[in-house]
Amino acid sequence: MTETAPINSASHKVKGGPRFSSNQRDIVISALACIGIVFGAFYWIQHFEEPRALKQRIDAVTANIADHQRGIVRDVISQLGERVTEQTTNAELTNALSQGNISADNLFAQSLNRAFPEALDTKIIYIGKQGIADERSETLKLRNNIEIDMLRKSIENNTLVIEAYQHDRQWLISFVKTAGKHGAVYVTFNAQYFEKMLNSLAGNTVSIELIQTYKTRRDVVIKPSIINYPDAMQSRALSVPGWTLQVYPQEITVQSLSSDSTLLWLICVLCVALIAGSHAIFFVRSYQIPLASERAKTNTEDTAAPQVEATPSLEQALAKKLAANRQSSLSKRANFPAPGRAPPLAELSTRGATGNKKTNATRIAANCFRAYDIRGIADTELNDSTCFAIGRAIGSEALDRGQSKLLLGRDSRLSSPRIHQALLKGLLSTGIDVTDIGIVATPMLHFACHNLNVGNAIMITGSHNPSHYNGMKISLEFATLSAKDIQALKYRIETQEFETGQGSLDTDSIEQRYIDRVSGDVVIAQTLKVVIDAGNGATSKIAPTLFEELGCEVIPLFCELDGNFPNHAPDPTIESNLSALKVAVAEHQADIGIAFDGDGDRLAIVTAEGRCPPADQLLMVLASDMVARNPGAEILFDVKCSRLLSELIVDAGGRPTMWKCGHSYMKQKMADTGALLGGEFSGHIFYKERWYGFDDGMYTAARLLEILTLSGTTMDDALDSQCKLVSSPEILIPVADERKFALVETFAENQKFTDAALINIDGLRIEFRQGWGLIRASNTGPAISMRFEADSEASLTRIQNDFKDLLLRIDPTLVDSL
Repeated sequence: MTETAPINSASHKVKGGPRFSSNQRDIVISALACIGIVFGAFYWIQHFEEPRALKQRIDAVTANIADHQRGIVRDVISQLGERVTEQTTNAELTNALSQGNISADNLFAQSLNRAFPEALDTKIIYIGKQGIADERSETLKLRNNIEIDMLRKSIENNTLVIEAYQHDRQWLISFVKTAGKHGAVYVTFNAQYFEKMLNSLAGNTVSIELIQTYKTRRDVVIKPSIINYPDAMQSRALSVPGWTLQVYPQEITVQSLSSDSTLLWLICVLCVALIAGSHAIFFVRSYQIPLASERAKTNTEDTAAPQVEATPSLEQALAKKLAANRQSSLSKRANFPAPGRAPPLAELSTRGATGNKKTNATRIAANCFRAYDIRGIADTELNDSTCFAIGRAIGSEALDRGQSKLLLGRDSRLSSPRIHQALLKGLLSTGIDVTDIGIVATPMLHFACHNLNVGNAIMITGSHNPSHYNGMKISLEFATLSAKDIQALKYRIETQEFETGQGSLDTDSIEQRYIDRVSGDVVIAQTLKVVIDAGNGATSKIAPTLFEELGCEVIPLFCELDGNFPNHAPDPTIESNLSALKVAVAEHQADIGIAFDGDGDRLAIVTAEGRCPPADQLLMVLASDMVARNPGAEILFDVKCSRLLSELIVDAGGRPTMWKCGHSYMKQKMADTGALLGGEFSGHIFYKERWYGFDDGMYTAARLLEILTLSGTTMDDALDSQCKLVSSPEILIPVADERKFALVETFAENQKFTDAALINIDGLRIEFRQGWGLIRASNTGPAISMRFEADSEASLTRIQNDFKDLLLRIDPTLVDSL
């Protein structure tokens, strides 16, 4: 009889036991506790630590702005007080008052009024033997008892008295100072004058309130339209007794200082995931582990498996990847491909193949179609037939984009009227409507686009090139055409893909609207003597009028329209072209000299001491002001600019961004990034804050004068405060258009600077520890452009020699140019 095996009760007990073991239960409890700690820490950071840190940041930024504005207001009040005091020391005035002979009072009053054009009114008060309430009834000239009391204080203490008071429901601020013993000078400003100045300084970062306290009375002289975050208010006492400046942060400032909690959330989720994952591993391992024999069997089978073919070493794979990336990067670089190597745009090729358009080629000068405009020799490369074809191409492109109207402007070159007529004829033949705004500067045409809400424009100009050159800068849908869009126009001409119709012609004038817009935006706090060199270009008529409207004393230099440019070439970035401006600044003892290029979108500066700072140093002054009022603002600059500019922006709390050279590239990048300020080493400056984001030499000069006068400094002082490095000017080496891109590409492929960082957004900028060097193909002429900067002369020479040695190995024919 077969014996029945006993039932294993132990196995039944395990099978019917609890679902989790004690170890597994501990693992689950540990995981829940750790996750709870993570969420607790996250809650504490989110609701306690971050608000405390945010308040500290807001207080610090607001206090910094308050200190800065208190200093500015103090300086402005001091300057105005000194100007009032200076008027009271006029010997002729005090003599006339002492003799009681004030028949010439009207002349003195007119002189006083001219000295303070920004004031609401000015008065000269005669003080007789019995005081002001004598037979002349001088008190009738005063508005109220406050002005009488101010005069009494000035007479008793022989000091300048400043006070704010209400009259006819508006706040006024008066300066009173005795002129000898028999007279006094009153200068009264509308409080809105100071309010406009404070708002201009503050931008949209803070709101400003001016308080005047007298005994127990507290009056609000300047009241902001809105007050946010009153708990973060910063109060600063001013130099005028009883005056207090109160600064409140605005929403945009708080938002810029607020931390994005996305990263904190991600960290929290990551911590939870790590805790859950690690505990899950321990939980799974708590189950029975496979038998050792099975593992040994598995290992044996794995050992018997065929060997996989050996893979390349990491070093070899990395070298291969880097080589592939470099080749791909260079092939895509907009500045490197030689002309003619890029295939036509796919959509244009398709249209040509259908047979719906004419395909008979039109012969044109291909080198005129450059990276960001059309430019060439006026009488040969831009003849009437070529300009007519360009007009047809631009009009057709605009119509294909759904546009129906286009603005047309031109500079004062001798060839511009002829090109204007041929271009206009071509435009109208496509059916597009044209508004001709005459001879204007390029930035005025851009302004007209925004003012008239027409985003399409053509500016006929040779910019800074010699008089026998000319060209066209083109905008469609408020964007300046560049690169592929310019080449698409060339392809359209070659295949004669034109629309036909009959457009209409209209005319308009933009000059006064431009002057009103700039003068309504910019505040110049004191009268400056300014020499303006228009170089006989497009700004010759508008620039002197504009700066006189801004309150400057203007000395015009070469401000007559003359397309021959008889005095100097219209390029102010070449220092030799500024020699006459330097002489004029010194001769007239001017505060500053300003030069504009042929079409007014670039500028150069001559200081009172005769210095000509490059544009990147000028951009440092503008960027410091911009970032101080807009913490975290993004500032653009091109690859030619000093590395000191980037360091200054970072130190001030801004975000520096390096980009390609070229006004069209910069304007597009300004629009893409929302940057408030941009600039190029060539002198193009782009303002987005309070302006439209295009390059405007006149507006930039006005903003520079605003910064200098509101801060009470000079351009020389601003330059002296900057750090210094040794640098070269921009070096242009003549190279034919058909060779320059290939030359720069070969340089990039063969350079061996292993100890440096490479920046290839435009040509090749090589950053060493002691300096940097740049080589790129010029987009405006047959040349390659180079520039260098270093910590010392020795380092600068070494970097230059390394570049020259490689260039000469690539092309020995450059030896004479180097």
